[in-house]
Amino acid sequence: MAEKFGAKSTADEVLSGINLKGKRFLITGASSGIGLETARSLVSHGASVVGAVRNLAKAEPATASVRDAASQGGSLELINLDLASLQSVHACADKLLADGQPFDAIIANAGVMATPFGRTIDGFEVQFGTNHLGHFALINQIEPLLVDNGRLVVLSSLSHRGADIDLDDPNFEQQAYDPWVAYSRSKTANSLFAVEFNRRHRDRGIRAASVMPGNSLTDLPRHFSPEDLQELLQTVDAAHRSGSAAERVERNSAGSRNVGLGSSRS
Repeated sequence: MAEKFGAKSTADEVLSGINLKGKRFLITGASSGIGLETARSLVSHGASVVGAVRNLAKAEPATASVRDAASQGGSLELINLDLASLQSVHACADKLLADGQPFDAIIANAGVMATPFGRTIDGFEVQFGTNHLGHFALINQIEPLLVDNGRLVVLSSLSHRGADIDLDDPNFEQQAYDPWVAYSRSKTANSLFAVEFNRRHRDRGIRAASVMPGNSLTDLPRHFSPEDLQELLQTVDAAHRSGSAAERVERNSAGSRNVGLGSSRS
């Protein structure tokens, strides 16, 4: 590909001149942020998109721009998915499998970031359960729907550099909860999942990639105070100017900070 893209390239610029008619995509978290823009751009280039969303009633008006973009034969269908509930995950997967229509690509976009401590319905720490375990269960269950030579894209974050996965205490039962450590662990898990999925399924021509989507100001950092968000963005800007790949987790009285903004909410 001769065209070069950079940090400010838009989805429409990347897809310029590409006809995606006949291609089918699954996007989690398709009703806001990066997921919404991804769905809009794919549909505007002719793709059929299934958007997995947590709240169908709210997602219908929120995705109006995607339907408006369907001028080249593209389409949008919404399906209910709560990644913090394995029952919902399995119900979504069962529905997709019963439908039987294949996907050319799956984009695991949905997620939460630096949330107050909480547990999923199944008892997992919220960030690990939502960002990793929900996607892990969904994608492995619907893997037969991914076509040969298909693609899996898992949105991670530079925050994966902040912490490894603690397999002995993944739910913070034996240590004080740190929202940034929890987020970093979930992003590490996202990256490792993509690596292993790629290894296991490349005999079908499938390739999986873990990607850092950039520092897009969506509603993902909704748990931040304005001051914390400004500090984060300044740190990101400084890191980019210095050419460093990522900033390490920084500790202070308010907790740790990390530069990686990741995916949009589920």
